[in-house]
Amino acid sequence: MLRTLGIALLCLAALAPSRVEADAPVLIVQPGDALISIAKRAGVTVEQIKNWNRLDGDMIRIGQRLVVGPDAAEVPVEEGIDWTPPFDYGAAVQQSKTQSKPRIAARDPSSAVATRSPDKEVDARKPKRGRTYRVQKGDTVTGIALRHDTTIAELLAANPGLRADRIFPGQTIDVGAPRPEVRFKLERGDSLLAVAKRYDVSPRDLSRWNASLSNQDPRPGTNIRLYTRVPVSPSEAIGPTNRGRLENGVRLPPHRGYLVRTMARAYGTEETTRWIVGAFNAVDAKFKHSKVVRIHDISDRDGGRLRDHKSHQNGRDADISYYQNECGPNGCRFDEFRSSELDVARQWTLLEYWLRHGQAEMIFIDYRLQAKLYRYAKRKGVTKAQLDRWIQYPRGKYEPQGVIRHFPNHEDHLHVRFVCPYSDLKCRP
Repeated sequence: MLRTLGIALLCLAALAPSRVEADAPVLIVQPGDALISIAKRAGVTVEQIKNWNRLDGDMIRIGQRLVVGPDAAEVPVEEGIDWTPPFDYGAAVQQSKTQSKPRIAARDPSSAVATRSPDKEVDARKPKRGRTYRVQKGDTVTGIALRHDTTIAELLAANPGLRADRIFPGQTIDVGAPRPEVRFKLERGDSLLAVAKRYDVSPRDLSRWNASLSNQDPRPGTNIRLYTRVPVSPSEAIGPTNRGRLENGVRLPPHRGYLVRTMARAYGTEETTRWIVGAFNAVDAKFKHSKVVRIHDISDRDGGRLRDHKSHQNGRDADISYYQNECGPNGCRFDEFRSSELDVARQWTLLEYWLRHGQAEMIFIDYRLQAKLYRYAKRKGVTKAQLDRWIQYPRGKYEPQGVIRHFPNHEDHLHVRFVCPYSDLKCRP
């Protein structure tokens, strides 16, 4: 009787519709694997893996299938919870206790524009519908989300009634428009938890997009890739520099390398303020004794017309005094000086930071000072191709070439104009 019942159940199972594998993460143990290394890769704890797999000890065998996340079927859809577990941040959480508040990851400190694939030029503020995908045998919701640069939560929101643990071959799913891709480097004090919170993604999705991360606390400088509709920064430069405005402006923070004349006129985009600080950090790191320059104006809090300026309206312009051999207690002066008095080593270090990182759209510097900077950079090994791209000299002060260019009335200060940030869709060069 029992044998007959078993055969009947097998027959019923064979006749049932083929069901795509549930979205519970499963890992096959490979040679050299241990529970601790598997837990780190999966972003969970050893104890969680033991509980999910009913393991009494730490012994595992090659080829063994291990569940490394809770079964998606156990999580109710209506709760809006991501179908996979969060990281066990452990030491990272303890470390943050020494700070007044969790550090939010810097937005792409290494380059001017956060990377976005050219075939994915979409409005980051308005998720769109319309792209569909037909489920194939062996597909999971996780795999579909990864393939289409989106998240499980977004797929579920775009497909009412869709269950992450029950999809079938031939089923059509609305995958929406791809999320813009953002790349940046972690800075000291950043954590993956802060990254996930800042960009409104789940820690588990962050782990999937960065499968090469081997631990839960990546070092500063680690490259991170993610897909998000959240703007790279909260501030926004709108319009051109001479007919624009600034939204959510960020005030330039204090730094031992500069003095700000008027804090009410020291607002810029988040990128502008971060790139200014980054360049002065580079000068500090290279020279033992600090010199102070003066920063006169960036923009008003909300941008718009700024007295004594035709530009400086959208948070991307800054007037900075030159480094000079002799500077007073109030910083290097905003006065005309002889070219022989230029502290060319410090000045080039500041400029090179913006040039190498592609952060400057244009830098206005008097032509006579360009000559000294050109010769110094050449002695330091900068290639001719780079010099041709970066500096107008020696082609003449009226040749419209080079990031560094001559412009009248810049004998006593330089004027740097930073590029439009990637997420500022209304910014105009």
